[in-house]
Amino acid sequence: MAEKESTPKERITALIEMYEERLRKEGISKVRMDPKRTFASLSKKERLAHAHFLCDGVKEYAKLSGKQRKTGNHLSAIQMCLSFAGWYTLEELMTHNQTCFS
Repeated sequence: MAEKESTPKERITALIEMYEERLRKEGISKVRMDPKRTFASLSKKERLAHAHFLCDGVKEYAKLSGKQRKTGNHLSAIQMCLSFAGWYTLEELMTHNQTCFS
């Protein structure tokens, strides 16, 4: 029997779960950043905590029709935080995205 191919929603969720696993292993809590602050003013740990905070939303938005833009925006914010923290290069993130959207 042929194996069912995963959907972009499922691949996005799997990617977020990969990020969440690493964030948990590193002991990063989920904390929303103060919206009056800039990303530049955050410490590495604060950026990572905000990325972790956003993960639940991406998984929920990915399930909903009509929320592709919001899903993509939040995914981009997470990836930006992870890259600024030195966890992933742009090339690595582009590879992650290719697996989701190809």
